[in-house]
Amino acid sequence: MEFISLFLKLTHFLIFQFCKIITRYKKMSDINHFDFNTFPSSKIELKKHVENGIFRNSNANRNIQDLKIRGNENVILFISSFSWLFLLSALNTHSTRKNAEYLFKKSKISNFDFNYPDWKPDISGNRLLALSLNNPFLKLTNLLSKKKKMVKFIYMHVLYLSICKVFFSRGLFRLRINMGIFFSSFLFREQFLKRNRILKDILNDLDKIFSNINKIRNSSDLLEILFFMNRIIKFSSTSDLSNGKIDKKIKRFLNIICPLIRGLSIGNNLLVRSHNSSGYSIYCELEKELSDAETSDFSILKNPNGFIRIKSGHLTFLFDEKNNLEFSYPNDFMCSAFSFELASNNNTIMQNNGSFYCHIGKSDQILFLRNQMNTLGLSVENNNSKIFDLKSKIVEVSHHRDFKNDYLEAENIISINKKLVFYKRKISISLSGREIIGKEIISLNQTSEKSHFFYLPFHFHPEIELWKSDQSGNFLLKSKNNEIWRFETDQKNAVLEDYDFLDPLSLEIKNAYRIVFFNNFHQKLTIFNWKLYF
Repeated sequence: MEFISLFLKLTHFLIFQFCKIITRYKKMSDINHFDFNTFPSSKIELKKHVENGIFRNSNANRNIQDLKIRGNENVILFISSFSWLFLLSALNTHSTRKNAEYLFKKSKISNFDFNYPDWKPDISGNRLLALSLNNPFLKLTNLLSKKKKMVKFIYMHVLYLSICKVFFSRGLFRLRINMGIFFSSFLFREQFLKRNRILKDILNDLDKIFSNINKIRNSSDLLEILFFMNRIIKFSSTSDLSNGKIDKKIKRFLNIICPLIRGLSIGNNLLVRSHNSSGYSIYCELEKELSDAETSDFSILKNPNGFIRIKSGHLTFLFDEKNNLEFSYPNDFMCSAFSFELASNNNTIMQNNGSFYCHIGKSDQILFLRNQMNTLGLSVENNNSKIFDLKSKIVEVSHHRDFKNDYLEAENIISINKKLVFYKRKISISLSGREIIGKEIISLNQTSEKSHFFYLPFHFHPEIELWKSDQSGNFLLKSKNNEIWRFETDQKNAVLEDYDFLDPLSLEIKNAYRIVFFNNFHQKLTIFNWKLYF
C-alpha cells in the first residue's frame, strides 16, 4: 500500500510540473465573467448565520482571520478544496468577500506550489468547480485584481485535471472533474472549441452512472447529478452537439433520477440523511432543481435505492433496508442499516444526524461529528481501534400491509471481533398515520466485557420540543405546527439528552434532543418496546 501511495504521489507530481511549465508560457486572454446562477435568491436565510465567517463557534460567530489554521491538516485541506467559496458566495457580504481573499492567500496552492493532499484530483476537482461556478462572486473581490495570475491559476487546474482524469474509471468522481472543466470552458475563449469533446465525455460518464444508478445511496450525490444535468441542458446550446441529441438523452435520465430523488425526500424540503449524505447539495436547492428539471415523470418511488418509503396519512416514513458499514470516530462504530426518518405534514420529526461536517470548537480545532443514525450502535472502549474487526450482514427485510397497518420486520447480524450481535427491528405504522409501534430485539452469542456496549438512539429534529413526563420511560413532543406527540417505552433506563445537530442549509450547529437506550454486552437478550403516537 505504501508503494502505491508513493507511486501516486510521484505521478501527480510529474503531471503537476508538466502542467506548470505549459501554463507558465501559455498566453491567455482575460476571464469571461459568466453567471451560472448557482444559488437562488430564496437562500437568503443563509444571511442569518456566519456573517463574519464560514465557521461557527458554539458561543459566537468568529472571523476566519482570527482562527489558528496553521498545523491543522483538516482545516488546511478544507481551505484548499475551496468548498467555502460556495457559502461565501451565497452570503455575498463585505465580510465574506474579505474572508475569501484571506483564505485564498492562506492556501498553499495559490503560489503554484505542489503539495500532494492539496493537488489530489478530488481536492483540485472541487476547487475548479468552486472557482468556475462562483466566478461572479470572485469578480466582486480583489482576487481578480491580478488577472493574469488568476487566469493562469484556473487554467492550470483545467490542464492538470484533463490529464489526471484518464487514470479514473467513469462514474461520479470523474463526472465532477469533467463538469468543472465544462464550466471553466465558459470562462476562456480558448476552451470554447473543446466544449464539444467535453460534453461527449460527460455523456459517457452519465451513461456509466445511470447503468448503476440504483447503487447510489447517498441522496446528496443524486441531487448533485441532477444539478449537473440541468446545467448541461441550459448551456449545451453553445456546443455543436445542440442538435437535440443531448437534450433527448438528458431528459431520459431526468425521468429516471427525479422520481428517485422525490422518493428520498423527507420533511423540510431535504433528503434523507443516510450514507454520509447531508440531505442537500452545496450547489443547489432540492425543490428548485426538481422544478427546473424538464421531465414528464412526477412519480415518487416507494423503494428508492434500498429505502422503503411509507406514506400513511400525513406521515412520511423512510426506512433504510440495505447495509452500509460506516464508522466515524475510531472507537465508535455504527451500521446505517434499519435507520429511519420521519416527517409529519412536511415537518421533520426524526432525522439522522449522519453527515460529516466540520466546525470550529472551543479549541479552534476542526471537529467531525459522529455518524449518528436512528438504529443500533456499537461502542468499544479501546485506544487501539485498528484491531477491531467489524462486519455486518442483512438476514431478512420484509414489508407488508393489511387493512390497519404497514409492517416492517428486519434482521441483521453484526460481528465485532468475532462476537456476534443479532439485531431485529419490528415496526408497525397505522394507515391513519397516528401511531408507530416498534420492537427492538438484541441478542448475543456470548457475553462480553462491560466496556463493550450498544446504544439505540432516536434523534429528533431541532424544531421538535421534547421533554420527559412524570412517568418513567414516557416523553412528550411538540412539533413546529403544534402537533403533540407521545413517545412511550417500557425501558426505565431510557434517557433524554441533547446533541449537536448540524443544519445543512445554514451550517449552524443547533441544539436538539434524542432519546437513547443503553445496555452492556453482558446480557444475552435485551428487548425494547416503544410507541410514538398522537
